[in-house]
Amino acid sequence: MSDASPAVPAVEAPISPVAAVVGTFTRPSETFRRLVARPTWWLPLVLIIASTAVSWFVVAPKMDMDRTIRESIEKRAEKSGRTIPTEAINRQVEMSKKLMPVFFGVALAGSAVFFFFPALVFWGSAKAMGADARYKQLLSIWGHAGLPNVLGALLAIPIFLQLPDGSLTQEGVGEVVKSNVGAFLDPSTSAPLRALAGSLDIFSLAALFLLVLGFRWLPGLSKGAAMATPVVLWLVYVIGKVAWRAVFG
Repeated sequence: MSDASPAVPAVEAPISPVAAVVGTFTRPSETFRRLVARPTWWLPLVLIIASTAVSWFVVAPKMDMDRTIRESIEKRAEKSGRTIPTEAINRQVEMSKKLMPVFFGVALAGSAVFFFFPALVFWGSAKAMGADARYKQLLSIWGHAGLPNVLGALLAIPIFLQLPDGSLTQEGVGEVVKSNVGAFLDPSTSAPLRALAGSLDIFSLAALFLLVLGFRWLPGLSKGAAMATPVVLWLVYVIGKVAWRAVFG
């Protein structure tokens, strides 16, 4: 009778943060399987905040802030049916310019909030659909699924750098990179339709695909629920964005 000990299955080593980022683009299915088993999420968060900061410093000089702010104020006044005196518009423009550093801080904070809050929504939705999931797992899935948007922001930088300073308005920023349907629409197109078309973006749709892929590795979640949950939540987000533009322009 042999007294050799039975072989013990080797425990798979956790995937490193760098390998997870690279694997998101090269071996996504295998990468999300390992991320669900051993979640890591801090590097995508760092990349998202860093890309937001770099994009701000590159894009901000290309915007004509005076014209952007004036157009925004005038649109709101037109919708409300009120007439705003020129002096009042000038004061608001000057105040907005002075608050630009505050807006930059808000943008960075917003990128962090947009990392943690949607992951909480996805976690609650996955649990409601029967998944045996932890919040950390959804943070990992959401963070890595969003990397195509980080890539899109980085690819846009050399395009923006070629533009003259002060040549864009806020509306024009979304039309510089021709990655979404909205970038090809006429400027006179209604705001809600442009918001809808802008959501059909190659980088955003790639992120949605990766999100579905990550959900499929969550234990207890059927393939149908893994696809339906992210897609339905994405549609709710798009509808909300379109409704916002319909109300506020």
